[in-house]
Amino acid sequence: MGISNVNDQTFAYGAAFRNKPIFFMTGKETEAFFNGKMRRNMELREDTCTLSSNHTYRRQHTVYEVSDRDKGSAFLDLNFLIKDETSSLKGNLSDDKDVDFYNFSIPFMSMQRNYFSVEAYLDMPEGCDYDLTLYDEYGNQVGKAEWDGEGRKKLNIPNWDIDTNKYCLKVEKGNGEEVSPDDYYKISFHVSENKEHEKTDAVREAYGNLHNAYSRKDENWREYLDKYNAVLKETEQNYRKEMEQLQQKQFDSLPEEKKYKGGRTVDELLKDMAEGKDLNGAELEYVKIFANLKDMEKAQNKAELKNSFSNDFVKDLEGLGISRDDIEGMRVRIGSNGDVAVDGIEDRAVREQVQKLIDEKYGDRMYQYYIGIADSVGNLPSNAYKYATDVQEVRRYLKGVTGEDISLENLYLTPDGKIGGLPEKAASLINKTKDNAKIERMKDALVDIIGNIRISGGLGIPDFTSQFQFKDGAFSVADSGFAVDMGALDGRLTPQSSGNMYSDMYKYQFRKVL
Repeated sequence: MGISNVNDQTFAYGAAFRNKPIFFMTGKETEAFFNGKMRRNMELREDTCTLSSNHTYRRQHTVYEVSDRDKGSAFLDLNFLIKDETSSLKGNLSDDKDVDFYNFSIPFMSMQRNYFSVEAYLDMPEGCDYDLTLYDEYGNQVGKAEWDGEGRKKLNIPNWDIDTNKYCLKVEKGNGEEVSPDDYYKISFHVSENKEHEKTDAVREAYGNLHNAYSRKDENWREYLDKYNAVLKETEQNYRKEMEQLQQKQFDSLPEEKKYKGGRTVDELLKDMAEGKDLNGAELEYVKIFANLKDMEKAQNKAELKNSFSNDFVKDLEGLGISRDDIEGMRVRIGSNGDVAVDGIEDRAVREQVQKLIDEKYGDRMYQYYIGIADSVGNLPSNAYKYATDVQEVRRYLKGVTGEDISLENLYLTPDGKIGGLPEKAASLINKTKDNAKIERMKDALVDIIGNIRISGGLGIPDFTSQFQFKDGAFSVADSGFAVDMGALDGRLTPQSSGNMYSDMYKYQFRKVL
């Protein structure tokens, strides 16, 4: 494809960096580097320290700990593994039902992105066969690892465009396989040349023409915008085609007995799953390939809450002499600070025992079900979702540390980067503790919350109460919504471009879930 003169400089600049991707250190990496904590062959630890574990795909803003006996811990995100191919993440599946999710983004400059191929590798405990599945930022299943002939599994990160860069890895046991709870799997990455990078050269060319025309105030710059948008639309169509071909290839490679031959749609099968009905092997494989990650996880959460969780809860109550009928019609509310309230049970003693059981054993699990099922939370864009769940996590933590509710609106950042406005005990813990993964997570969340409060002005904090009802012998979510205008809040957190070359750029019609 010929390249017009207006873009020669852009492509000449880009060609100089095609042999090796450019990486920039994150703040965490820079801090670790200057503290002498960065080295080769590091092992990041699976995230197990926060309220919200890595059992849900929306835990996208977390760090993983690297411990050093002499120099203390460093806290890095999963993207680091793409920059340092000698290092890996170490995790384990604790039981047959355990599922781990890891979010990452491709840390290349956008115009470099398709020049390189990225592969993810999964090393497993001896005798185990785990599945490693990849989802894009739209929730589409876009890869499943296969044996590479060297005793591990490998999958290729799609390079179908230069716009999509966020992904989610899912680790779970293979069908019919056993897990090894005391042994670890490892995830690592490898970067190599993409020999088919010319497939997206048209996007670079069109963007370069637009950027140059806009920069030199060409009165016809919108013609270049129209051409760029046309290329984006074509790229989106190709992305969809590539995804459908990959999924069909996965389906065709299944054993004959695992190929779904029924006439029900993915949505109909997910509805059965959400109602707690067991899907057979072929139906389950079909859903895993073609269902959106968000829809599938919501269905699984509904089924677990209705069946296994409700049964476990009732079994514990029966050990206390309380029957399922005794709690029929009850309602449960879990505040953002973790406080539990129960009503709908006339017997005070029974009500207090139920409340105590939830408070001591089930509160965090119920919160996880709520954010995975309630549409008011689940349908939030990524920035608003992170803000709302950070508020919940921080309030629970601070209540546990101080024994009192702390007004987040009164917190601030001091000139030396510490959190101001905290009670003495919490301030000492948050600002002075080093090499503790959970406190590092709390610091990051508090910094983000303080910044979001400033950005959002007087719109208020996105607080919510996790609510449930127990009816017909099982729990279900009662969506309580938000007291603040979440649409307006998200508008503040994600400013929209206007009056420049970005404001009318074409946006993919895929809906982002990461």
